[in-house]
Amino acid sequence: MRTVKALGVALMALAVLAPHARAQSLPIALFERYLESLRQQAGIPGLSVAIVENGRLAWDTGLGYRELERFERATADTPYPILDLSQAVSSTLLLQQCLDLRYLELTDRVRRWSPQFPELNTTVAELLEHAAPDRGFRYDANRYANLTTVIEQCASSRYPVLLTGEFFDRLGMATTVPGHDVTDLATIRQFPPGALDRYSTVLQRVAVPYKVDPSRRATPSDYPRASVSAATGVVSTVRDLARFDISLDILLAASTRQRAWENSGSMPTGLGWFVQRYNGQRLVWHFGLARDAYSALYIKVPSRNITLILLANSDGLAAPYNLANGDVTTSLFAQLFLKLFVS
Repeated sequence: MRTVKALGVALMALAVLAPHARAQSLPIALFERYLESLRQQAGIPGLSVAIVENGRLAWDTGLGYRELERFERATADTPYPILDLSQAVSSTLLLQQCLDLRYLELTDRVRRWSPQFPELNTTVAELLEHAAPDRGFRYDANRYANLTTVIEQCASSRYPVLLTGEFFDRLGMATTVPGHDVTDLATIRQFPPGALDRYSTVLQRVAVPYKVDPSRRATPSDYPRASVSAATGVVSTVRDLARFDISLDILLAASTRQRAWENSGSMPTGLGWFVQRYNGQRLVWHFGLARDAYSALYIKVPSRNITLILLANSDGLAAPYNLANGDVTTSLFAQLFLKLFVS
């Protein structure tokens, strides 16, 4: 609670200084200053950040340390598990390879593509939206992971191979790995020569996860390596995710992208993304959380052509804010970004 109050004080100061900063055309410099303050007050050991604006990488950097014990600094090329941000990638792959190519309809029942799925009537769209069987909203990454089979069946290939061939290699995402389990013998022969060596090198550089206690003391923690699925498992960097973000306009048909980034009824979600309004602007976003290990935040403001990407080696970006409820403005990190670049 003390940390949250301290962060609130910093944002109050920001509210006074932000208009002056905009007048000087220095929002990124001010953002970096306050982001570093938030990082320290939240006890996050290492934080990597990128801002994409008008279809280009406007700024990226690392703050703090990828490994405290060796004093190794975080950079924009530091790899992290991106956790549930993987859903933004997998939904884009599904929509591109299956919907835009007319192999699949959003109204298809999931069981058409994944016969073992336990729900009889749930559609592909409802699973993408985290719509529960009663049609209410219920965020459930484990349930969302069933889209892995849907993608593999409609695209006729293994999911990690699709990620690599259709996105990571094509977009130049050289520091992105399709899961810690890429050396699985069932898929090893399907990757291009040299890929596994490159993946191994990236995985050796993954930021060390930390548990942060109430006094902001960080100690290394154990992170169970998640197998890659539509819900989680990808390892990436903010610089590579910026490449993905810049390419979204060409990866999907405009009408498909519009459908993905709009709410369905009263749901706080589109197709693979959270969607909400802030000061009349549409926010398209997602988050990642591994308790006592890692966290992530990805916010797009389509009308302003600006995106924020944050990856951290503690849970401080997400754990205090209950982001699974669908309101990114509860995050002080989001508030900082929105006050400077959207308000």
